[in-house]
Amino acid sequence: MLVVFEGELAARQTQRLTEELLRAGHFSWDLDTNGMRWSRGLFELFGLERGSVTPNYLEFEKTIHPDDRFAQSDIESLLRNSFLVERDFRIVNSSGRMRWISVHVEPVASSNSRVSRAVGLCHDITKHKLDQQLFARSAVRLKATGRLFRSTSWFAKADGTISDFPSLPEHMRFLEKLIRPQWLDLVHPDDRVACMAAWRHASDIKEPYDICHRLIQADGSHRPYWSRAVPILSPLGEIEEWCGISIDLAEARRQFSMSESCLTGSQIRAARAILNWSVERLSQESGVRPGAVRRFEETDRFIPGNASELTAIKQAMSEAGVEFTYFVGGEPGVRPKKFKAGSSPA
Repeated sequence: MLVVFEGELAARQTQRLTEELLRAGHFSWDLDTNGMRWSRGLFELFGLERGSVTPNYLEFEKTIHPDDRFAQSDIESLLRNSFLVERDFRIVNSSGRMRWISVHVEPVASSNSRVSRAVGLCHDITKHKLDQQLFARSAVRLKATGRLFRSTSWFAKADGTISDFPSLPEHMRFLEKLIRPQWLDLVHPDDRVACMAAWRHASDIKEPYDICHRLIQADGSHRPYWSRAVPILSPLGEIEEWCGISIDLAEARRQFSMSESCLTGSQIRAARAILNWSVERLSQESGVRPGAVRRFEETDRFIPGNASELTAIKQAMSEAGVEFTYFVGGEPGVRPKKFKAGSSPA
């Protein structure tokens, strides 16, 4: 053992320092009696004063989060069968704080090869677990963003080699099977020169770039996309990788076109509120029966059919001063139009 202190208590002080730096503690465990010996560091890990409890496995188990206790119920059986045990679980210390602990326990055989004792080490891995959770949450959010905008997100190395597709629409899953593709390999040959020029310029000035191009599909055809990528810089200011997003323009235009020809009940209600119109006033202005207007307003979704009546409602309200909005990936809405001084929407 490396002893970093001097004097009679050097070994103990070295152990104390090591446990403090690692936020760890160790123990020995008599499997026959369930009696245990805990180091100072283990008491501190559990938030307990030395001497406040008699160390044994029951007291050890009390510190484990109730939801994690059952998963540790086989530890003794594994040790008796000479298996090493490594587990992560949550503990609740005496102050009520929850911490993540990693435990490493090894069986110790006696002279007759019977395992009746074990020794172990516990250390606090809370920060590591929180970092993992943050990373997982970021990945989920990235995928959700991709679904929201019907887009393909990707990461590429500094040289343009694709390293990951965090978010892929179902029809683009074939890209996952490609081995280390270059971004330009996925672009239509006629668009590669422009894409390369945009990428090189962005690389030189270390700024984002965006460009419209055609992207290959599973059947070998190409569809129009808009791609934007931002460089991720190292502490020294060098480009480490690119984070990009590509939006299917054909799908976006289809959705936009479909939305513009429709109305939702919530749009009609909101437009009436802006104009301060009653159902009867809207009926008079549009020529649509009041009963039909009320039926349309019952749904928050796009109203199916009735194209002529919906067109009449939309035209009447538009002429009165309401603008109906449709944004790709967003909800349809309404807003007042901008009027010249002295004019009135109603």
